[in-house]
Amino acid sequence: MIAMLFAQVVLPGLDQIRADVNPERRAKLAVDFAAAAEKNAEAAYSSGAMAAVIAALKNMVAGMELAKEALDQTGKTANRNPGPFKAVELKSQAILERLGDLEKRMDSEERSVLDAARNRVQEIHDAWFDGIMSKKK
Repeated sequence: MIAMLFAQVVLPGLDQIRADVNPERRAKLAVDFAAAAEKNAEAAYSSGAMAAVIAALKNMVAGMELAKEALDQTGKTANRNPGPFKAVELKSQAILERLGDLEKRMDSEERSVLDAARNRVQEIHDAWFDGIMSKKK
């Protein structure tokens, strides 16, 4: 009984997320997937598995890309309908903070594996943030 209380939530894979017909829900699930992938990268780094870190970072970026595509498919703009954009923007900000923490834990020669992934997440986050903050036309 107690074990059931501590059961982990299993997130769907990217293929299952892509199959969701609701683009806003697909975006939310994709960002959740990206956050889980970032946590997997941290765990892999703690166990010394750099190949697993790289794979997790690729999954994280794939999740963020899927979230961006899904929100683009809604046809909504962030400045007129900020709700779904703000939710994923906040989660992406949390991912960026965790990536910064991971970078601080890494040796200087290992940090290069984070650069491309962090930069892409930052670009997507910035686009959502700028869209939310821009003036309504």
